[in-house]
Amino acid sequence: MDDDLDAMEGAGPSGSNGMFTTIAVAAVLILAALTAGLVANRRPAGDPGALAGGDAEALVAEGKRLYDWRCVSCHGPSGRGDGPIARSLQGPGPGDLTDDEWTHGDAPDQVLAVITKGVPDTQMAGWDTAFNPDELRALAAYMYRLAGREVPEDLLDGAGG
Repeated sequence: MDDDLDAMEGAGPSGSNGMFTTIAVAAVLILAALTAGLVANRRPAGDPGALAGGDAEALVAEGKRLYDWRCVSCHGPSGRGDGPIARSLQGPGPGDLTDDEWTHGDAPDQVLAVITKGVPDTQMAGWDTAFNPDELRALAAYMYRLAGREVPEDLLDGAGG
């Protein structure tokens, strides 16, 4: 019996085996990682006036803000399809948004359809539930800017979708 008590003496929160301390530290680290993930994933504050229509530069700036938040990880900062997770994706890689020919069309409604619905048999998800129609329009405007193209009037006046 004395042997059993001696064995238990080092166990527990204040014991020398450190099991409780290890679990507590792990729990704190997990909580910190989850909190950091939530903060990093939080929608960045935008300019609601930028989406009012008519101002190409404001619309493009809003599109860039949204792109940097949700698209850059796959498409990369310059839109070439070379984002930090691009190589790890299964199937066809992210599209190069800067090239001269867009596979799924370059009309505003086609560009909006790709952003909204995604691309079948690729990792390009549809973003219709993540962004409202004006934000989708801003993202499309930024796609044109990445490719060195003029932003179509349809996107400026909100008629692109």
